[in-house]
Amino acid sequence: KVAFKLIHSTTILLPAWHEALHSLKMSIMLMPRNVAMRWNSTFDMLNYAVEHRKAVDIVTQHWDLGLCEFELSDEEWDIAGQLRDILKYTTLFFSRSMPNLTTVIPAMDLIHDELTSYSCNLKYLPAIRAAVHLAKKILNRYYELTDTSEVYRIAMG
Repeated sequence: KVAFKLIHSTTILLPAWHEALHSLKMSIMLMPRNVAMRWNSTFDMLNYAVEHRKAVDIVTQHWDLGLCEFELSDEEWDIAGQLRDILKYTTLFFSRSMPNLTTVIPAMDLIHDELTSYSCNLKYLPAIRAAVHLAKKILNRYYELTDTSEVYRIAMG
């Protein structure tokens, strides 16, 4: 939501964002937005936000900019960093090559194994482990749908 507000407030928020980046000697660029139709945009947004945490903190801590409701606590930043690290794996996995129908099940198996590992790893905060558990449930639901897919059976036949 911060990214959306920044690009739609060209006279107040955007200059404040540019000033925050400039004061930290960071490249002047817009924060990526999360786009539901792009599977890797959540990673891109989280990666950018975590790398630019100081700049995000600067603009969200100024009450006069009206972004205080978006200020993150240290724990929320930890969650964002851990989620980014988990999403990085899937982003790298799918960016290597374009998966085709015959590689779907092996890819799902690999992702399931990684998600199982993350969900049991106490290094991750409970919120991350719970989110990973939900992601596994969704993955399993899609896995079950391959049994009823005629196209998948033909491709594997």
